[in-house]
Amino acid sequence: RAEGEAWLAANDGTMRGVVAGLCVLSACGVAAFSPTGGGLPLFQGSRANTRALSALRMEKKSDLEKVLDLASSSLATLARGPPGGFVSGYSVELDNGPKVRVNGVREYSESLPSIRPAKPLELYEFESCPFCRKVREALSMLDIDVIVYPCPSEGDRYRPKVMEMGGKTQFPYLVDPNTSFQAFESDAIVRYLFQTYGDGIVPLELSLGPITTLSCGAVSALRPGKGRKSRASGPAPEQVLELWGYESAPPVRLVRETLCELELPYKSVTVARGSFKFQQLKEREGKCQVPYLSDPNTGVKMFESADICEYLEETYGSKTWSSSSSKTTSSTSTSTTSTTSTSDSVVLDPLHAPPIVVEDSGPAWEEPAQEEEETVAVVEAEIVSEDSDENEGGDDSKDSKKDTKA
Repeated sequence: RAEGEAWLAANDGTMRGVVAGLCVLSACGVAAFSPTGGGLPLFQGSRANTRALSALRMEKKSDLEKVLDLASSSLATLARGPPGGFVSGYSVELDNGPKVRVNGVREYSESLPSIRPAKPLELYEFESCPFCRKVREALSMLDIDVIVYPCPSEGDRYRPKVMEMGGKTQFPYLVDPNTSFQAFESDAIVRYLFQTYGDGIVPLELSLGPITTLSCGAVSALRPGKGRKSRASGPAPEQVLELWGYESAPPVRLVRETLCELELPYKSVTVARGSFKFQQLKEREGKCQVPYLSDPNTGVKMFESADICEYLEETYGSKTWSSSSSKTTSSTSTSTTSTTSTSDSVVLDPLHAPPIVVEDSGPAWEEPAQEEEETVAVVEAEIVSEDSDENEGGDDSKDSKKDTKA
């Protein structure tokens, strides 16, 4: 107790400053994010100021969401550890040569096999699946590129194809066009990858059974609902996108989640620590930074996860397709309305319309008159027949009939 009192006395000024700062921040936060501006004179004013304040709140909320997303993605990386962040046989040494990722540091792998698949592999999966994560980690460790076909829940673009090829909708599902290998089950896929394109030995971090599964599941637990459910609308892009990155990079995970939810196919170019492809990216774009997205459908090439996610939402998101579909629907309804109004004018004003001859039966507007005459003739025939029936009844029926006619 004496030590505590001494510490408080020594840091009394600091504690007062911290408390005062927290009070000020709390007041500003309440005023900025309350619906009415907190009733403070600073935030009261015209409607224009209110709209500007609302836009400022949305901007701050958006920035806050970005920070929280990156923070939770970083925590997910810490929960899983290094798998998927380094190539197999990763080594580092001091070097000032041109082929260095960081100044003075050279990252490489001497044990990484030189056998590379001639055709890119195909992986059907979704981001939040822990078993799919194991396969993506193995691909990053082996430095193998793969075309990813996202199959999130409630998606209908590539799930039917998996059912057609494998007979069930289970993920991950890997297709290797180089060897005709097709399989479910993450352990079988990882074993095949290391036996075919590695040294045949599955790393310990991928072969611990339930421990590996639980640690992969911890990543999904820290990113609840992300990369799990489809939000796609509209057709798929004509060409697959290209994403440079590696499995455990927090910013790359944010981009993969968006790609998965929008069901956008992409070629995953793995650039884990120690990959030789980082030099290709550096020569291509002048720097080695991930994530890097290239969209051949629009010609867009960009870095920064936040910018990439915004681009994907604006280009392929549900809002874009809903607005385009609404425009198409409105234009279709307008044309239909104009056509209907034109046809109505023809019917309502037949005198100014050109006659329509149907098998020499005369103009079309003369047909109703003929039908009326035929109808009258039929009615008269019926009346006559009734008269004839009544005439058979005797004189009384004749007298009643005369009264009715009168």
